[in-house]
Amino acid sequence: MDDPGNTISLKDFITSLSLSSLPRILQITSGVYLQSSVYDISGSECCLSTGDLVKVIGRELQSVSLVNIKTGKSHTLPNNFQGVFEVNVCNCVYSTLEMLHAELSSGDDMFPYWFTSMSDFTVGNQVIRQQLPIRFVSFDRQTSCAECHVYEDPQSYSITIPLSTQGQFYEGENTESYALGQVLLSPALLKRAFKCRTIGPGAYRICPVYEIKTIMNMRKGLVMIPSSLEVDVIDITDHCGNITFIEPLSLEEVCQHESKFPVVAEILDMAESNHLMKNDSYSALHKGKKIIIHKKIISRKVLAKACKGKTFRFFFIHKQYQGKFRQKPREFSTVYELWTKMAEGTQLTVVVTQDSESSDDNFPALCIGDHLRTLHQTKTIFSSQSGPQEVDVLVCSKESEDDDDDEPEQIMLPLYMEGHFVEEIKDNKKYNINSIVEKNKLPCEVKVVAKDTSLPNDPLTSFPALRLEEVVDEPVLLVSLLDNVSECFELSIKYLNMSVVLQDDSVPSTSSLFTSSKLEELMEWFYYSLRNYLPTQQLPPPRPPKRQVKTKEDQPCNKPDKPISTVHLNLKNTPDTLAKPPVPHQKSFSEDSKTAGSDSDHDYEELDKIHEKSIKNCD
Repeated sequence: MDDPGNTISLKDFITSLSLSSLPRILQITSGVYLQSSVYDISGSECCLSTGDLVKVIGRELQSVSLVNIKTGKSHTLPNNFQGVFEVNVCNCVYSTLEMLHAELSSGDDMFPYWFTSMSDFTVGNQVIRQQLPIRFVSFDRQTSCAECHVYEDPQSYSITIPLSTQGQFYEGENTESYALGQVLLSPALLKRAFKCRTIGPGAYRICPVYEIKTIMNMRKGLVMIPSSLEVDVIDITDHCGNITFIEPLSLEEVCQHESKFPVVAEILDMAESNHLMKNDSYSALHKGKKIIIHKKIISRKVLAKACKGKTFRFFFIHKQYQGKFRQKPREFSTVYELWTKMAEGTQLTVVVTQDSESSDDNFPALCIGDHLRTLHQTKTIFSSQSGPQEVDVLVCSKESEDDDDDEPEQIMLPLYMEGHFVEEIKDNKKYNINSIVEKNKLPCEVKVVAKDTSLPNDPLTSFPALRLEEVVDEPVLLVSLLDNVSECFELSIKYLNMSVVLQDDSVPSTSSLFTSSKLEELMEWFYYSLRNYLPTQQLPPPRPPKRQVKTKEDQPCNKPDKPISTVHLNLKNTPDTLAKPPVPHQKSFSEDSKTAGSDSDHDYEELDKIHEKSIKNCD
């Protein structure tokens, strides 16, 4: 079996395999599954091509079948089969003892058997007469001689017979019985035909089916192959030298070898990453490229969305990004939105940018230029035709453009009231990405007022607004190319599909490492896939209260001198003790933000324009 020119079926090889000889290395030669034909093994696709190498490291019995030699019919034996088997003697005659022994043994595995010769034969100076029963006891491979017992009534004697001895040898009757387990443990017995009284008349061959535990080149883990697979193999264990079977590792599996970092790795396979993000570093990665894996880190970055015209673009902004940000005033379309921000702990000051009034006469109207500062939420009761009604309201402090000398007026606005409000921001400082995220609760809208000069092209400055949505902490591998050790970039362990093999190459020394991962543009498909997997702390808000039906005709905006008398004010300096509902998702970019200019101070001139417009309207 060690002869590389001796092919054998996989089934026969595994059946005749001695477990003490494992592991064995086989080469696929021919069979049904050729030229990379794909077949199913244990629910997973695998393929064997002519020339493939397979390392057999174990086997496990799956089932045992009895095949009737005459009819070819077979049936499976139960696992607890208790019958015994007797060898069905072969009547073939062989011209040498070696030929007989080769038929009744399997390699080094044999069992004692009886034989005789139809003619006299000579061993040394001794003649052994024909038809004498002889028992083959053992075999010495070094001398190629057999230890035998010759029985010649009334005596018996031992004799060493060379296998090259010529005669007319055939097998004698064997009266020994074997249990199924004994047969399965002996490759030599498995070659034989048996009789079994439990089964009935006829000669049977015992055919076990094994699940073979193998290691294959470029395949992960163990590959389980059924021994019934119709392929031919060659045992090349003694002729192949020290063959190394390469086991590809995914990036997740590489992390299990963290004790070896930094380590050189060669890329075996890499799926296209163009559908994930635009990254110049990824374009240098391909099959055969060597990289250095320095360490595993947690990468903190901000998921951002930008809009220009009708086009949306998506980004990962890393903490290393050196551009500067300013907060952009937020816009709100209902009093309910103001309340949700106040419920988050933000005390808002906004400017009314469009006249608006409540759907009934119980609450004050708002005019362009009014300044509102949210105070707290409470409930109030007002009279109506159907009787007293309780309504959730937001208590605000209101200042008007023509009321400079008066004290701020406290008013109550129903949560269902619609309007147009723009946040007042007096902070004109510039912040880096880390500071702007710490200062503002996400999501928030900002503008990039200073680009990152280390980037050849910083696209963030071209957008009138940028929505910072969420901070993402992601485990990544910090790597660099072998030919550019000092410049590092990040490989996403979760989203990048890559397989590598670790190398024993020495890692070049470097004095310092710097990362080039500052800004990554995400593809639309990947962005929305990412949103589905990212945990969110926000839930959709409860539906706002229904608007009250207005019975009178709409009236123009008139500033009342006093609060409506029918409203029973219940102003408190402490927030309502009612439980706060889940915070709603932030509203998308406004139409104004889509058409705004790129001047960094534009956002902070909008309020002055609104004030001037309100003064003209009041005049």
